[in-house]
Amino acid sequence: MHIHNGHLGKDFFRYHASKARSKTYINLREVSHRFKLPPGDYILIPTTFEPHQEADFCLRIFSEKKAITEDLDENVAIDLPEVSLQS
Repeated sequence: MHIHNGHLGKDFFRYHASKARSKTYINLREVSHRFKLPPGDYILIPTTFEPHQEADFCLRIFSEKKAITEDLDENVAIDLPEVSLQS
């Protein structure tokens, strides 16, 4: 995988298509879906509805078979430059 310091680079998303995603991207407190995926390695990426917002996520994974999970990073953050608007 193309992981550098806990972050996936643009090339990862350019060359790896999504295997599953919400049918409708909606702004709700809870969103749940059921997916049937073949065995393999997957990365789950929770997101906020609005860009550049930080939030806490509770991610639950249910599997009918034994699954091995791993946290890549507990604290994910991005440093965005401050933008000043001039009138």
